[in-house]
Amino acid sequence: MNKNIKLYPIYTMFSYDVLFYYAVYTIYFVTVKGLTVSDIALFSTFFSAACLIFQIPASSIVDKIGNKKSLIIGNILNIVWILIILLFNNFKLFLIGEVISGIGFALKNAATTTFLYSSLKKANRLNEYGRVEGKGSGAYFIIEAIACIISGYLYTISPYLPITFTAICFAVATIIALNFEEITTPSEYASSREYFTSLKSSFSFIFHSPRLRALLLFSLVFYGVVTSSKLLTNAYFLEFNLSSEGFGYAFAIYAVLSAIGSRLERVIERKHKNNTLQFFSIFYIVLLTIAGILALFKFADSKIVYIGVICFGIQAFLKGAYRVVMKQYMTRYTTQKIRNTLMSFYYLVENIGNCLFSFIASIIIGTLSAHLSCIVMGIILFVLITLVLIYMEKRVGLDPTTYTKKDRSDLI
Repeated sequence: MNKNIKLYPIYTMFSYDVLFYYAVYTIYFVTVKGLTVSDIALFSTFFSAACLIFQIPASSIVDKIGNKKSLIIGNILNIVWILIILLFNNFKLFLIGEVISGIGFALKNAATTTFLYSSLKKANRLNEYGRVEGKGSGAYFIIEAIACIISGYLYTISPYLPITFTAICFAVATIIALNFEEITTPSEYASSREYFTSLKSSFSFIFHSPRLRALLLFSLVFYGVVTSSKLLTNAYFLEFNLSSEGFGYAFAIYAVLSAIGSRLERVIERKHKNNTLQFFSIFYIVLLTIAGILALFKFADSKIVYIGVICFGIQAFLKGAYRVVMKQYMTRYTTQKIRNTLMSFYYLVENIGNCLFSFIASIIIGTLSAHLSCIVMGIILFVLITLVLIYMEKRVGLDPTTYTKKDRSDLI
């Protein structure tokens, strides 16, 4: 298991998300493939819908074939997706590619978190979860920063080069996954009857836990916030005619800030304690709204727009820390028996938020300017997250001794 723990941060560097892609994908699809920003926003809707539909089956597949094979297959499917957007120029095929990528990420997401948690537990190093996860995601964001700068310059040579490098990164992740040690024996789940009995028991625990219901509701709305902000950031930059190199530098800075955030999650959690999630969500939405409001003054003073860019940078810092904190919240007080299903359900709920809010954002972006879209989405999201936080108040962040068996599977 120590081999897995050693390789995990390296694997995460190449597979946490999509390298060489985000800094140029909007300008790539607009200038090379002839799409609109509203069309591109629909990609996220189809990707999330695929993750949503496939997330629970993905949990079953992970339990049937094991975490290692699931990670390998997930990365290969994403290589197929990249080949589609490289070789074809058809909007419907691009949407199919997003579905393929969604299936791949559903498999990866279902396998990744439980893979690390179980590897650490078997090595009696569970207390290192935050450090190892933070090390891996932090390293990814640093690599992403370098990739963003490089991709901006690669794009000026050929717009296809950054996308090609994305495929290479998925190939590297596949090779690393081949060297993992399997942590479960797939034959343990050979009986379908036993599996579905276990699945039913896990779902029953999730639905009857006030704590988990509150966390899942929060993740649905907040991930919608993150998705909307990502789409609006790209639209915002396009509105101000940022070059491919400019995109690269901006996203590089954001990647570095996310890396710093992922490494400082303990500092943030110690400072805000039971109000950590409240801090993330409110501050994130306020920053989105401020960016839109400040951009209204672009005709009076164009330099004020850069303050909006700084707002997106602070969001990147918060996003890096949020991911690590939320995974710890979800896996805390759980056992291996329900952990795969729980994390699959968590990603399913996130993808509902992603699918719903990316669709709403695509409509708003297609109707309004980027900065007005920021303001409108900020207001909508602020109202929704406030309602969620009120619901969470007496269900999350309590003293561990106050939780009952409904909230702690480790007590069952």
